[in-house]
Order: sequence, then C-alpha cells, then structure tokens
Amino acid sequence: MILRIALGRLPSGTDAAALLELRGRLARAARHVGGLDSLIVGARRARPGDDGDIPVEAAIVTAWRDAESMARVTGHDEQDRFLGQLLRLPLKIDRADHYEIVARTFAALPPETTAYLRIVTVRARPNEEARLLQTLRDRHPHLVAMGLVASHLGRRVVGSECEAVTVGVWPDRATMRAATGGGPERPLFEAELSDWADTLHLDTYDGIEIAPRLPAASGPPILIVDDELRIVDVTSTAAAALGWEPVDLVGRSMGELSATDPGAFALDLVELRRNGSVAGEAKWQVSGAGEVFIRYRTRPDEPIHGRHAVLVHRWNEPAPTEGDLDAALATAFPLREVEPGPRGMPGT
Repeated sequence: MILRIALGRLPSGTDAAALLELRGRLARAARHVGGLDSLIVGARRARPGDDGDIPVEAAIVTAWRDAESMARVTGHDEQDRFLGQLLRLPLKIDRADHYEIVARTFAALPPETTAYLRIVTVRARPNEEARLLQTLRDRHPHLVAMGLVASHLGRRVVGSECEAVTVGVWPDRATMRAATGGGPERPLFEAELSDWADTLHLDTYDGIEIAPRLPAASGPPILIVDDELRIVDVTSTAAAALGWEPVDLVGRSMGELSATDPGAFALDLVELRRNGSVAGEAKWQVSGAGEVFIRYRTRPDEPIHGRHAVLVHRWNEPAPTEGDLDAALATAFPLREVEPGPRGMPGT
C-alpha cells in the first residue's frame, strides 16, 4: 500500500468546523475513487499575511491499495481531477510525498466529530532503518492504550537516508494532552527516539478521518462461529469493526485472521468451556500490513446449539458487557429461544 501526504493551502475560513460540514460529502465522493482506502483531511491556521488574510495550511493524507490505482487518479492532474473534480476540495498543493506503508493500527472507528492529527517524520542512516522502524512499530500498543484512533507508518528513501513517517489520528486534544503529559505538540516517547531527535519533525492539525471501504453499519457488532471457530455469519457493523467486508469474512477461521498469540486463544477457550462466557482482547489482521485492536465477549450455543456468538468492539470503545451481548442477540435474533441456567461449550 501507498501513503500519500499532500501539503498545501485551503481557502481562508476553512477551519475544523468547516471540514466537519464537508465530511458527509467527502465520504460519499471517496467511495467512488478506485483504490482509495482512507482519507484524512487536516487543517490549521497559519500566520496572517501582509494583507491581513489568514491562510489555512492543510494536509491531505490518503492510503491507496497500490501505486497503479493512485497514479490513475492523481498522476495526470491531481489539482483538477482528484481534489477538484472527485472530492471538490479546493486545495492548492505545495508538494506531495509518497511512502510505502509498513504498518497500520486501528483502535476505534473514524470519529464522527473532528479529530486531532499528528504527522511525525524522522530520518535514519541506512544501517539504522530496521531499528528505527521497529522502534516505531513497538510504540503502537502503547499509543492504543493512550487513546489512539488510528495510525499509519510509512517509509521512503531520501538520498542516502531512510525517512519514516507516522500519521496518528487522535479523538481530541484532551486525549493528546493526557498522552504527552503536556501540550499536544510535544513528541511522544522522546527517550525511545532520542538517537534520531535531531531529525524529528512534528506537525499537528485539526481534521476529519474517512474510511470509504468500511461497510455501512447495520445491526449490532456480532459474528457467529461454529465449533471449529469458522465464521458462519457476521453483521456489517461487526465487519466494519474488524476492517473487512462481510463477504470476505464468512468461511474464514478466527485463528487464521487473528494476529493474537494462539496461546491466548487456547486460554480463552478453556475459560469459555468452564464458565460459559469469556471476555477478551485481540489483534485482528486487515489488508495492507494492518492490525485492528478489539475487545470481545463470547457465549457458546447462541443463537442455536453448535453456533457461538461473539460481540466485538474496537479497543477504544467501551468494553462489551454481558448485557451488551444479551441486547445484541435479542436484536439480531429476536425469535431465538433463551434457555435458563448456566451455559457450557459442547462436550463439557
């Protein structure tokens, strides 16, 4: 996958509130752009010009399934076709940089309100590239615990150096302040990145995030698996939480799609057989070197014997409860029969 960061200027007055008003239209337009996987639009006010005009600096961050799809849309005349005609976004581009995506992390669905965007670039010599990228990858679980919504990690070669970029989406400035222990413009994990501190650059914006390839929500976020943990049914809401299309999930094994240690899966199964219910946490693989961090709650023999219900939430949503699972099952399967008493897995 390709990460494209276009920097430029938007018309005066295009603040975060204005972007939020554009969100619905941009989301509809983005669905029709072939190969476009995600779109993030960030804006911030610059210093007033000599004429008193207050320009708006902007970053348009897009993730593409492949270079060919991106080139078809942006290669001829991005200013007119992609931004102007397809998105109707009046950005005057100063420059556009391209990176190979090496990791993506998702811990919540794109916020319906404005988000807070941080773009961090850092450079390393060729013999330090692997260590730098691994250092940045290792930060992702900690960032998720701090409230991160989504993150893209990319790399490119600039002369004799490797430049890495992380694009982080946060729900708001308050979450970012809590994560940094200070101002939102303060770098995270300064100690871990101290070897490259002189090359580190941070830009921050208010913005919106759009994921046009996620299916539209319908029904509770629930999936049904069989005794071999193959997915036999899934709502579009659950598929969106997992970062897949529903048709691509049915028939696949939970173990095949999970990025969680299989040992943790085995322990969950023991608890499920013993207690008739289990709550857990997992990482789920998505296309383009990505992982979704989720929380789940599972119950056996629901909605029928031999089928087992799994309620899924992304990490930074409230953890699903037994009451949530009851409500989800009642909504998804209103005619199912509810048996009183404790539940257990088949064969226990």
